[in-house]
Amino acid sequence: MPTSSNSTRRSALGSRLSALGARCWVAALVLWVGCSGGIDGIIVDLDKANEDVLLAFYFGSYVGPGGGDPLEAGLLGREGNAVTLNMDALPAPTRGAFASAAEDGRIDWDEAKAAFQATYAEARAVPASLSDFQSAVPYLDASGRAADGWYSVEIDGVMTSARRRVYVEKGALRQALRDFDANGERIVYPPGTALIGEHWLDGERAEVTIKQKRADGFWDFLVYDAAGTLADGTSTPPRDLAAPTQCVGCHLGTKLHEPEKSFPAEAPDGPHGPRAIYIDEATRDAEETRAVTERFAEHRTRSDSVLGLYATLFVADLLADRRAGRALDAEDEATLAALGY
Repeated sequence: MPTSSNSTRRSALGSRLSALGARCWVAALVLWVGCSGGIDGIIVDLDKANEDVLLAFYFGSYVGPGGGDPLEAGLLGREGNAVTLNMDALPAPTRGAFASAAEDGRIDWDEAKAAFQATYAEARAVPASLSDFQSAVPYLDASGRAADGWYSVEIDGVMTSARRRVYVEKGALRQALRDFDANGERIVYPPGTALIGEHWLDGERAEVTIKQKRADGFWDFLVYDAAGTLADGTSTPPRDLAAPTQCVGCHLGTKLHEPEKSFPAEAPDGPHGPRAIYIDEATRDAEETRAVTERFAEHRTRSDSVLGLYATLFVADLLADRRAGRALDAEDEATLAALGY
């Protein structure tokens, strides 16, 4: 599916959910009285500002391997002003958790969150171990470095006090960049793209967090612990984060975070340590880097629910190589040419 179609579909899905008029969650008690009469189904009332997007992401996770539209799939529906859940449309192994959440005929955010957390990994059929994931997505070579065709960057940020080493496949970066204009001047990654973050503490890999793009335009969130076993969330300081429910808050939100907020300027240290993107200083200081950062505005626009400046950094490095007289391969030259560089 073309990336432009993915983003359009995701946007349209969110709009459709908004258009459902499902404003029951805005004034839950009053509307419960008004909406519950005669409704033959379980009311889903998350009471969240971006509820339409959350409904599309979470319940789309149960539609199929690539995610999907929970309305088209008949998983969610509308009765009057209420959004309802069709329990029979859920995958059978996940129904018990949602049935427990819906004992009173409705599901609020805390109940939904518990059900999502309990069933998400099974519903998404994510690899049970990091080695299984690496078999499908071989981002490291035999020496443990970025494999050929992968771009990597190290970051200290707000998510964890561990140093993150992030890997992105160059092919995904090139496609997102070449489609920048076609996607309305937005960085939108193709389905299947994996953003892999190794978290390093005291010279040891403490955990690995992964985002992987779905066919429906959303991303799946995975965490593997130090032993490479699938985990419910992160465990490095300063706080544990449950996946996916506490990942989604930032990735689907609008709050700006350091060091991406200040880049290419240096970011101030935070309460738990440095906040920095580790790139060559000459590249950071280059006027081209500043211009590329402003042009893509990746962190500010969060056009694909991605917080990192990976496309910006990739292009800045390519332009630095060109300035230094280092030869670029044909695909990178074509990518820069498509962007007008």
